[in-house]
Amino acid sequence: MRVKALFVVFAALAIGVLQAEDLVNIPSSKKNFHLFLLMGQSNMSGGVNIATGDTQPVPHVLKMRYAKEGEEPKWAPGAHPLHPRRPNKKARFGPGLSFAETYVADKPGVMVGLIPMAWGGRSIQQLGKGSGIYSDAIRHTQAAMQAGTLKGVLWHQGESDTIDQARTDAYEKKLHRLIEDARKDFGNPQLPFIVGNLAEFYGTGKDHKAPDRVARITRIREILRSLPKKVPHTGFVESTGCSPAARAKVHFDRNSCLLMGKRYAKVYADMISNP
Repeated sequence: MRVKALFVVFAALAIGVLQAEDLVNIPSSKKNFHLFLLMGQSNMSGGVNIATGDTQPVPHVLKMRYAKEGEEPKWAPGAHPLHPRRPNKKARFGPGLSFAETYVADKPGVMVGLIPMAWGGRSIQQLGKGSGIYSDAIRHTQAAMQAGTLKGVLWHQGESDTIDQARTDAYEKKLHRLIEDARKDFGNPQLPFIVGNLAEFYGTGKDHKAPDRVARITRIREILRSLPKKVPHTGFVESTGCSPAARAKVHFDRNSCLLMGKRYAKVYADMISNP
């Protein structure tokens, strides 16, 4: 009977009869449901269009759907788009699912739950404690923790803080404070927090290559790269070898998103192996 029921569910999914959130089975044990919070701006939420096949679910991966205050967040199969709240409302492809697919590949019996809370074009001030985006991230993650175990936070952000010198000067302190705040709010002072570097091509496009802007971009890269030396239980993902999605040279292209997701998973694995 269970096999027949599953067949009906997947057949219904194929013809679009059921809503995605009606199809998921949450692991009965918290230890087998590994949660990751995705934070940052557009290079985490996705800066390139979705391609054919991207809306197909990745096995053993779920995503949490956004819910308004007072509503119960629901789980759906892990498929693009992950972040539906981009300011321009476009469905985009990011690194989150590549990370989850790589992470779960060598973990039989484990399911990954992604909590997508990145928002394009936002500064760290707009993403930190006291902001609506941060509050949403905490609210959704705490709801997810009723069913699973929070394993880490993936962060990719910083482009918006290269706009002026004041933002760049304040960035390191704000990043360290955001990590501290998140760990307090989740009750885990050793919660892994992994940051990705700004793209190497960022600062070479016509809109961002002024010398003072390039200097600020370089400074943000230095702050991100030095994080593991200054804050315990943090990791850094390099962006070497990645390509831009468009001539503006801000966002990673599709292959680079896949690569960055795999690199996040590798850094996380190394952190856990060598605490």
